[in-house]
Amino acid sequence: METPYFILDEKSLIENIMRFKEALEKNWSNSKIAYSIKTNSLPWLLKYMCSNDIFAEAVSQEEYDLAVLCGYNASRIVFNGPIKTEKQFEMAVLNGSIVNIDSQGEIDFLKKKKPVIKGYLGIRVNIDPKIFHDEDVEYSEDGFRFGFADKDGHLENVINDLEKIYGHRNFGLHLHCNTVTRSVDAYQAISKYATELIVKYNLKPKYIDIGGGFFGGVPGKPAADDYISAIRQIFDSVIDVNDTMLIIEPGSALSGSIFDFYTSVLDVKDTLKSRIVTTDGSRINIDPLWIKSRYQYDIINLSKNKIIEDQIICGYTCMDHDRIMRIKNQQELMPGDRIVYHKVGNYTITFGGMFIRYYPEIYVKKTSGEIEMIRHRTSVEEYYNIHN
Repeated sequence: METPYFILDEKSLIENIMRFKEALEKNWSNSKIAYSIKTNSLPWLLKYMCSNDIFAEAVSQEEYDLAVLCGYNASRIVFNGPIKTEKQFEMAVLNGSIVNIDSQGEIDFLKKKKPVIKGYLGIRVNIDPKIFHDEDVEYSEDGFRFGFADKDGHLENVINDLEKIYGHRNFGLHLHCNTVTRSVDAYQAISKYATELIVKYNLKPKYIDIGGGFFGGVPGKPAADDYISAIRQIFDSVIDVNDTMLIIEPGSALSGSIFDFYTSVLDVKDTLKSRIVTTDGSRINIDPLWIKSRYQYDIINLSKNKIIEDQIICGYTCMDHDRIMRIKNQQELMPGDRIVYHKVGNYTITFGGMFIRYYPEIYVKKTSGEIEMIRHRTSVEEYYNIHN
């Protein structure tokens, strides 16, 4: 197969899904997994999730519509985010989706229209970063962007407004926070914060949406059961898990460890300071934030050359900072050699964009061993037709 290309390992995907399903069944059987579309919106992957009884979590109209195209009905979509228009918001509410409120405009719409809630309605909570250890979060000074804060009275106002409209306090709570460490302690802190709100405002939530951000399929890191059992332990004191559903929104935990990215060496040269190895892959393909310097990788060295001290592996773009990694004391790479990066592709498979080169092919290695193409390489003609 011509590089660059991704390969999805179906066996790894099945294992990741089963770990979370088993952890939920053991600890909180009244639960649902909602796959985070933004993590990797590859249609094959969404269809696979749909066929395995996993909900979809969307944060835009485009993602919502894509989920529908991939086989989801509205009642199996969790609709999040602060950018819902009135039309999108009303459509999701009336069609039976699980909708988490994340902006004042959504509250104003509910006051004005008072639509019948066909699915579930929840409130995203703006969690105080002080509940975390310093190493857990990046925004300890400025706080998180999303949801309604308790300390300034906004959360209480939203609860009271919804009670006036619908006559009860049975709304869900959405508690997703981005943490740096992804530690079990962080999820316990979130859960404890939520229980305090439940008691303070006498809530009877239909569901707890704890969000995502879990590790998954990573040796030496917390497993699905570690997270779910810790979350259950905290909530046991204030809710009946038979009455209140748990929703989790894993993205990377399901799809982060299932892709390998195959690249080839195109050129090798010595500059004034360094040995530069140019490949047909790029940080665009494997590093969404352009901050990584180390990867899990293998080298398929066809030339079997001598060991050299220092090589800088670079991407195909014309940006000097497209430097993927530096390797030390390894065999000298030559054109035609291959570098395979493991556990990459989340966000970048669709977030990477079509800069200089267009989307590469993606294959799936099925449990049977068969290799099937699930996305073809984007052609110049396709790009032209989209933009012309």
